[in-house]
This record gives sequence, C-alpha cells and structure tokens, in this order.
Amino acid sequence: MTRLWIPCQSTPSGCLQPTWWTRRLPGTWARPSAVRPWPTRSGARSCISRLSRGSSTPGHPEFRMTSGVEVTTGPLGQGFANAVGMAIAEAHLAARFNKEGFPLFDNYTYVLAGDGCLMEGVSQEAASLAGHLKLSKLIVFYDDNKITIDGGTNLAFSEDTATIFAAKGWNVIQLPNGDSHDPRIFEKAVEEAKSQTEKPSIIVMRTTIGAGAGPNVEGKSKAHGGKFANLEEIRAKYFSPDGLRKSGQAVDKKVAEMVESEMARIGEKVLPKFFVPSQVERKFRQRGDEGDQMACAWNRMVGKYCRTFRESEPNLVQDLEDRMHGKYLSDNWRKDLDEYLRKEMKILDANLGTLLNHAEVREEEVAPPPFKRLKSDGALGFKQKAGRVYASEVLKCLVQNNPAIMGGAADVASSCGVHFPELQGHFLPASRAPGLAKASYAGRYIHFGVREHAMLAILNGVCSYSLIIPYGCTFTVFFQYGLPAIRMAAISKFPIFYIGTHDSIDVGEDGPTHQPVEVLPQLRAMPNLLVVRPADVSETVGAFEVLGDQYANFRDISQYVDPKPLARRPVFLMTSRGELGFPYKPNAGISGREGVKRGAYVVHDCFDVPMDDPAAGLVKLPTGARVPDIILIGSGQDVGLCMKAKEILLKWSSSFYEQLHKSFDGPVPLPVSHNQPCLKIRIISMPCWELFDEQDQDYQESVLLSNYTDVLSIYVEKAATKNTGHDKYAQYSVLMPSFGLSGKGADVERKLEFTEDFVASKVWAAWIDRGRHVQVAADTGDRGFSTWVSRMARRVGGN
Repeated sequence: MTRLWIPCQSTPSGCLQPTWWTRRLPGTWARPSAVRPWPTRSGARSCISRLSRGSSTPGHPEFRMTSGVEVTTGPLGQGFANAVGMAIAEAHLAARFNKEGFPLFDNYTYVLAGDGCLMEGVSQEAASLAGHLKLSKLIVFYDDNKITIDGGTNLAFSEDTATIFAAKGWNVIQLPNGDSHDPRIFEKAVEEAKSQTEKPSIIVMRTTIGAGAGPNVEGKSKAHGGKFANLEEIRAKYFSPDGLRKSGQAVDKKVAEMVESEMARIGEKVLPKFFVPSQVERKFRQRGDEGDQMACAWNRMVGKYCRTFRESEPNLVQDLEDRMHGKYLSDNWRKDLDEYLRKEMKILDANLGTLLNHAEVREEEVAPPPFKRLKSDGALGFKQKAGRVYASEVLKCLVQNNPAIMGGAADVASSCGVHFPELQGHFLPASRAPGLAKASYAGRYIHFGVREHAMLAILNGVCSYSLIIPYGCTFTVFFQYGLPAIRMAAISKFPIFYIGTHDSIDVGEDGPTHQPVEVLPQLRAMPNLLVVRPADVSETVGAFEVLGDQYANFRDISQYVDPKPLARRPVFLMTSRGELGFPYKPNAGISGREGVKRGAYVVHDCFDVPMDDPAAGLVKLPTGARVPDIILIGSGQDVGLCMKAKEILLKWSSSFYEQLHKSFDGPVPLPVSHNQPCLKIRIISMPCWELFDEQDQDYQESVLLSNYTDVLSIYVEKAATKNTGHDKYAQYSVLMPSFGLSGKGADVERKLEFTEDFVASKVWAAWIDRGRHVQVAADTGDRGFSTWVSRMARRVGGN
C-alpha cells in the first residue's frame, strides 16, 4: 500500500491537500491496512500492541482517532460509499479549479473491500451511482476470498460480482493470484485501471483468507477473528532466520537476512514483539519525506496558480484561497439571510394579529368540553408557506452566493425544493445527459436517484474530502434507510446538513408508511447530532445559521484533529409538508432566529408587556402575577397549535370564572383587570433539545420554570410517540399513541385529536385533575387561582 498511498509526516492525518494525498479507504475488517503506515509515528508501536484496547488503534478504524484514517467506516459497505463521495468531491473540485498546467485536484481514491462489503445494499447503491457518473479515478480492490463469518459465501451469495459491476458501468480487472507477494502484479493492475478514463475500476483479487494461519484456519471463517492454529510454527519461522530460509520463498530469504541483521544490531537472539526493523522504519520515513516534498510542491503550485489567474479570474482565485483558509461562506451570507427574513417578516407582521392575554370573550364561546366543543378556525386570514418552502428558499438564498455548498436529494427534489438548476447546474458527465444545460462535474447538484442510504454515506465521503459544504434531502421517514451513515457522521463530527421534509401526520394521504412519528425521537437519541424542528420562518433561518456557524473562519486542517467538544457536528433540519408558522405575533423578546441557537425560548408569555432583555438574549425569572399557571411546549407546527389552544383556554377561563363562582364557597381571586382571564399560559418553542441542554442552568430555569411547583407543564408534539423523553421537560405530554392514518392532513389530525380544541380540552382536563391533588394552603395572592382551582376541583368533581 505504501506504493499507492504516500503519507505526509508534517500533518496529523497524513496530509491535507487532496492532490498528493492518494486516498484509500480500508474496509471494516481491514485493520492491518489502517496501521501499516504507523512505524514512522512516535508511540505507534505501543498503540499497535494495544490494538482494540483503549488506544488510538480501535477495533474499527475511526476518523480523528487514528492518523491516516479518513473516515469512520464501521458497518460494512459504509467505506465503499464514502469512497464514492471522495471521488465525487475530487471530480467536482478538479472541474471547478483545475487549469492547464495546474492539476490542483487529481488524486485517485482506493478502496479495500471484501465479500461482506459488496453484499451490503449501500455498496450496490453507491456502485450503481459511481458507474453512472463515470468516476474513473475510483479504484476498488475486491478481496474475493469466498468466506464470511458464518461460513462460505455460497451459503447466501452466488452472484457473479464481476459481471454485475460490468453491468453497472465499471471496468473489471481480474487478478486470480491475489495471494501473491509480488507487488508488480498489483501495480500492473492499478496501471490498467488508471488507463480507463470513462469508468471506475474494480480489481477482483482471488485470495485465501488467513493464508499461512494453519489448518482449520486458513481459508476458513475462523480466520475472521480466531487465533492462528500454528502460532508456534509461525514464531519458529518468522523469528528464526533458519526457519525463513527453509520456506523456499525468495521473499522469506530477504526477510531472513533482515532479521539476522536486526538481531545483531540489538544484540538479541530473539526479536521482541511488535518490533519494527530499522530497514522497514527507514522505508516508511522515506515515503513520509516524499509526501512532505509533494506537499511543498503542491503548495508552490497553488501559489503560482493564484498569481497566474488573480487578474483574469479574481473570483475563482478568491474562492480557492478562502476555502483553503477555512472560509467556506461568503462575507455576506448572514446579510443575505437578514434580507430574506426581513421580507418574510414584513409579510407576516402585516397579516398576523395579536393574541392578548385579556382578550374580549363572546357569549357563545364560553363553555369548554364536556359542556360544549368549541370549533375554531384560527386567527389567520391568509395562508402561510409550508415548512419545506421556507427551507427551500433559505437554501437557495445561500446557494446563489456560496459555491462551496453542494448536495442533492434522493429523487424528491421537485417536492422538497432543494435543486436550483440555474444556480447549481447538474453534477453529471455531459455524455450522460445530452442536451441538458449545465451538466458537468462542475455542477453542484447531485442526482442521487432513489438511493437514500448511498446518498447519506456518500455525503460523509464528500465532507471528509473538505472544501465543500455537503447537504442531503429526502422525506423525513426515508432517512431511516440511511441511519447507519448518519450515525457514522455523528461519530466523525462531520458538519453535514440534512433536510427532512414531511415531518409528521401532516403528510396526510400517504398514510402511516410515510408519516414519521418515531423518527424524531430516534434522531434525538443519537449523540452529537443536532436535530432542529423549526416552528416558523425565523427559526428556519436560525437552523441554517447553526450549520453555517460551523464553517465560519474554520481552519481546514483542524478537521483532522479532534475538535473541542460539540464544535463540529451534523445538523438535521426537520420541517413540514404543510403550513408552518404562528397564528399570532409572538410577544416575548427573543426572536426565533436567536431562540434556535439556545434550543428553546419563550414565544408567547402570560403577560402582554415583555420583560425579556433581547440585547442580552436572556429571559428573566417572573414574579408575582407574571408566573404562569400552565406552560405549553412544542416544536415545529405544534408551537402554532399550542398558541391556538392558548387562545381557546383564555376564553374558557375568562368566561368559566363566573360559572364556577356560584359553586365555590370561599374567597374567589379577582382578575387583574376587566376581562383579564384568571388562567395564565406561557408558550415555549423547543426546536432543538440538544442545544437547550447545553445552555446554563439559569437560562433553562428561566424558560421552563421547573422550580415553580405550582406551574403545570405540558409538551405537545404530533411528530413523536409517547415515552420518548418528553418527561425531562414537562410533567404531561400530548403525543402520538401509535402510527398515523391515511387521509387528508386536517382529517387525520382531527381523528388523532391534534387540533386546537382537542389539545385545549386535554390541557384543561390535566390542569383540573392536577388541581385536585394540589395541597390546599392559605391563599398566597399570586398563586390564588391555582389554590382556588384545587378547592373548586374537589367541590365540583373536576368539571
């Protein structure tokens, strides 16, 4: 491998610049290949001796933990798809930046894959796309040993791999003697692969697993993880020059001479375990020096490139220099978002009404269930945009002035709105799309086809290559196809942007198969993944900023060193198919854009004069009459639902006051002013659990008021099922009991009781029920209504 992969000793991960760092992806089981370059590193021998046991040589190669490992492959097939992503990144950057005489990006990507890797569906998806895209600088070494953990591949696998890959548009090279120790055989195969400029190549090597491991191990499934059957024989051979000479193989005779020389040098009769002969170490150091020299030559070429084209193509040169210095986004990316949000908020401000905490109540709206069901059609006289439309518009706003943004969708771009042909073009060889405008490797939109798992794993490879901000989109429910790849991104701390649309039962007619009621909790349970479910356009802009902040002034080489905790991580934006927004204007001081960065914030409080300090971004603890009786928490569309439910509850509490007065034999607390409801309700938007959990305790308490024992908190979320962690933030919850139903979105929501009147009824019932269990104490004034209801509940039986 050292003839194909040239490491650089001066940087933590072999090297940074892709042109001279020939990339290789070890398969999940290829542990030795991940540590072969290591003898040049200080402390490498002790790490190898502790393989898989708490060292920087884990059982499966991990990015940032082991030098030279570029992606965390983990499950079989992930590395194969990652390599396709690397090849895509190389082809794209070469098309954008390379000039005659300046091959800035020209590396090959190598993959070491086995039988298990190619059985996985993600490999077949990725291979199909790679063949279609004609990624000719992708070369796969297929270790065809016909063995898996449970036995021979004939138990479950009888495909003609070579024929299948040929049908996918690959160049197939057969290497019958894959056990050979002659490097010239493999070099010849690589040269043949490189001569092919229209297809990726797969070198099918017929090998023997565990070759030389002794009877019942060699060529058997035991070789995967079992001990060698002939350890003593091997030790006698490889630790003894005489034993090596007796083998009859030329390579063993050379090793024998080296062993004798080393034994004489160190004055020992037996070589120590994990001993690296000086000749081997010198060879690796020599390759490292060659890598350093190539790195310096590449940097000189970049400098000359910039000087040569600065006047004729200043924007291109500036783009390259910015990315090389970690500046992936333009100077105006925030201003572009500001301008977009300003236009949208102007429309909303002109059309949204104000929900006052002391609203007038009409006589016909007085009775809550079970006396009379209130049917409310909300306060809006206009239709707000869908969540997916907001996400599309914000993405377009960024794509048009930031050429580093590149991504695609799994055949749902027309529904999700994440492809802008006039801005991005198409990442396609022109021969695949005759007549299609802007089809080339310079295109920034990847047509992944119906290949969700491959898309997500490929994005990991694109991100690992650096210099590109990758994004991927599909319906939220279909992200489950690729959860292993998202998990690898989270482990690797790859800042990839996922856009999941159609996020709940609002999907409607497609039914429970397409209504993701369990995906949100699944994603929230994944460490190092930010899941943002915005409630309006301002929060949607904030979600994009959460990702953009990770690419602001970021020194590229730092991605190969373990960053500070939580500094780099993927972001998942989950949004709706239908309308998204608030039915009324918020009355608190923090904007949704800033609230997203804190994970949760007060949208609509129980008093009409805000006491927030927007400049400091803080919410002060309420006192006296400003303490709410009820806190409703939601995310996404459910925040607007909570606000509509609050409107109903305010009307009920205001009018019901007089009805209950006649049934109460004690002092009744008076409203603060005429028509002031006795019930005080706070609405909280919680778009991102992970970011909220990272806030200091004072801020969390100022939002949730968890130390106020008389305050009832209820979490409302139709995109999540019960028993999925909401009790951390609220005492009660209104969640999905099971899967959804097929029908129009509004009909499904009513059937499953996710309309404002149903939610208001459940909140009212929970509050009354809780009041029956509150310890009655002397009236304290500020909490008078809570005490009054607790007494009233026992008197009127909770009605």
